[in-house]
Amino acid sequence: MNADQMIVRHEREKLIHAILYFVQNTKHCHTLKLFKLLSFLDYEHYRQTGRSVTGEVYSALPMGPVPDALYQELDHPRHDLASKVAILQVKDDITKEFKRRDLKPKVSFNPKLFSKREMQIMQTVAEMFRDLQASDMTKYSHSPNLPWLKVYAGGKGKGRRIPYELALESDPLIHDEPTIDIDELAYKANALKELRSSGG
Repeated sequence: MNADQMIVRHEREKLIHAILYFVQNTKHCHTLKLFKLLSFLDYEHYRQTGRSVTGEVYSALPMGPVPDALYQELDHPRHDLASKVAILQVKDDITKEFKRRDLKPKVSFNPKLFSKREMQIMQTVAEMFRDLQASDMTKYSHSPNLPWLKVYAGGKGKGRRIPYELALESDPLIHDEPTIDIDELAYKANALKELRSSGG
């Protein structure tokens, strides 16, 4: 297994267990709320360190940031996700129209997959939004000083990728943690590029 495959595999494990964490530690955690929670985790971690936690790429859709790969997977989840999280479609009793996806954990969350910083950010995000519905989070997730609105731009950027670099100039979620220095970010990016090109 090369470096790229190892990174992707580790990010995938973190994605699944971040889902478990948020489902187990917040209320009303349907997919729309989950997408917002994951984006807060990833963009805040990138702001502090220059890398995301889950490796997901987010797009700007009307209801907020959406993790592309996870969104595409929900109707037919891969075995590693399906074996750990039940994804249940909820339909209106009368019209039978799709309403939402409920998420139910099948296994326990594994904190050993995460660094101390990653755990701190997940805990902060969960505490901030624990009792809120996804619609109640919109005021914060659609803030003009967060990455989603900078890309969505009143609909002009609908469906466009939300670059992680926008987190560097966005409002912090955790105010006492500094934004990564640009020189340090460039150094880390070069080191990762060298690691991947060497196959190690």
